[in-house]
This record gives sequence, structure tokens and C-alpha cells, in this order.
Amino acid sequence: MKTRALRLLSLLMFLTFFLYDCKDKEADSLQPADTELSNQLDKLEMAPTTLEETPDIKLVPGKVETSAKTEELNKSLSTVTAGNIPASVATAAEEISTSFTEAEIKALNQVTPAQATKTVLNSDQVRAILSKATADAKLQGYLSLLTAAKVDGLPDGGRTGAVTEGTASQNAAVEAGNVDDCIARANEKFDRTKERLDDAKARELDKINDAYNKDLERIQRNLEKCTGENSAEHFEALRQVGIKIANDALAALEKAKPFLKPGQYEYLKALINVQLLDYLAKVNQLEAAKIGTCTEIAAIAKARAEEVKNSNTARVEASYNEALAKAIELRNKMIENCHNQGGGK
Repeated sequence: MKTRALRLLSLLMFLTFFLYDCKDKEADSLQPADTELSNQLDKLEMAPTTLEETPDIKLVPGKVETSAKTEELNKSLSTVTAGNIPASVATAAEEISTSFTEAEIKALNQVTPAQATKTVLNSDQVRAILSKATADAKLQGYLSLLTAAKVDGLPDGGRTGAVTEGTASQNAAVEAGNVDDCIARANEKFDRTKERLDDAKARELDKINDAYNKDLERIQRNLEKCTGENSAEHFEALRQVGIKIANDALAALEKAKPFLKPGQYEYLKALINVQLLDYLAKVNQLEAAKIGTCTEIAAIAKARAEEVKNSNTARVEASYNEALAKAIELRNKMIENCHNQGGGK
């Protein structure tokens, strides 16, 4: 009797352990929210996406500036007195006296700022004088500085790298219409994760669209500015700057004339007029240079902005699809566990 009782007790203990173990497995299968797979779904996010910025493609206008040596000379002219002829003034007179012939000095002194028109600049005599001054090392420091216009922000010729968007199938690992509690909970968990990913994707796409709209606004501003900086009025204003500099220098020279040594007045006046003619010639050169119309530059900028927008959109789509594929994988594994542990029976 005792032996039978012990056997019966052992059998009851075994059945109790077996049923408890099955119960735990079924409980786990019916509550995917408590599993590691579920926790991974809760934490799943889109990978951070680095968005490319659109380069600011625009025309940087050229400019003509007086040299530092000219500015020093013009400033020194206003300080000439009976007992003070600055070294820069004396040196300038000496340098031009050895660079030009008397006939060239006389021709230059007949020029006035008001007469320095395109016709005068295009005369054979003036062009020869300017060519001579440009080649003379002693006079080069007195000539204007020309900075050519350029287009900033142009791509280096490479295209925006293509990004594979990829796709994520949302097919479940079970037949549609299965209403098993375990599977339903897995799908519910997945739906919440997908909704979170959808919101994150929408925010990124909104950022891209906002950036694109700002690009278009900037391009329009650049177009308007470019148009103004390439107008006839703009270049005429540059000429007037040069003419004013020459007039101010000539006025200072007239005041200094009584204190100058013989010949210095004529030489310095010729130098001021050479500076003026050189300045105006470079403004004409700047105006004649055509590196692309403003509308052409704007069209290039718009095309580039569109490329960047599309590239950034593809990056976001790829990041989203990668995260969604992972979510589907986790959901399907959870559903598979439901079947393996009896949740789908």
C-alpha cells in the first residue's frame, strides 16, 4: 500500500509540474507585450537621417577697387605744404616721369573725368598708354584691382548619390482573418509601432519640404539681386565711383600745386588720369564679361534644390522602410511564437 501511495503521489507531482509549465507557456504566448520581442517593438525607431543642405548657387559680382598705393598717394596730396612734400608724392611724380614720353604726358593731361567716355577709352592712343602702364612694374601698383565675377555654389560635376528606397512587405506570417488573441495582440502592438514610424517619417518629410521652399525663396532673392547687379545702372554707378575718386585727387592736387617742384604737377595729374582711365576700362571689362545670365544661374540653382530634395526624401524613405521591415520581422516572430506555443490552436 505504501509503495502504491508513493507512486500515486509521484504521478500527481509530475502532472502538476507539467500542467504548470504549459500554463506559463500559454500565458506568455497570449501576452506578447511581456516578451522581449514586444519590448524591441516598443523601442524601435527610424535610424537618424543626415539631410543634405542645398548649396547657395548665386552670382558673386565682380568689382573694381583702387589700389592701396593710389589711396596712399591721394591721401598724401591733401597734406602737401610749402615745407612738406610727402615721399609718396615725390616718388609717384618721379616714377611716371620715367615711364611716359612728354607727348603721352601731354595727352593724359588733356583728359578730364567728364570726358573719360567709352569713345576716349577705345582710342588707339589711350589703349596704347594703358597697355604701357600695365606692363610697367613701377606703375602697376597704382592701377586698379579687378576682381572678376563668379558663380558660387556650383556642384563639382558629381551627381547626388542615389539612395535605394527599398520596400517593406506588411504581409503577416499567418492567414488574414485569424482572430486568435495572441495574434491580435501582436498585430495591435505592430500597428502602434507603425503609427509611430509613420509620424516620424512625416516629420522628416515636412522638414525637407520646408527646406525646399526656403531654397526657392532664396533663389528668387538671388535672382532679383543678380538682375540689379548686372544692370546698366549698376555699372554706371561703378564708373561714378571712379570718377569721384579722380575728381577728389585732382582737387587735392590743385591745392598742392603752389608747393610742388617744377614738373611734379604735370606728372601727378597724368598719373591720376591714368588711374581713372584704367579704372573705367576695367569697369567696361567687367560689364562685358558674360559668365551666364541671371535666369540661367537661377535655373541651375532650382535644379540643384530639386536634386537635394529628392535625395533627402529617398534617404528618409530608406530609413523608414528599414525600420518598418524590422517591425514586421518582430511582429511575425511574435505570431510564430503564438503558433509554436499553442496560442493559435
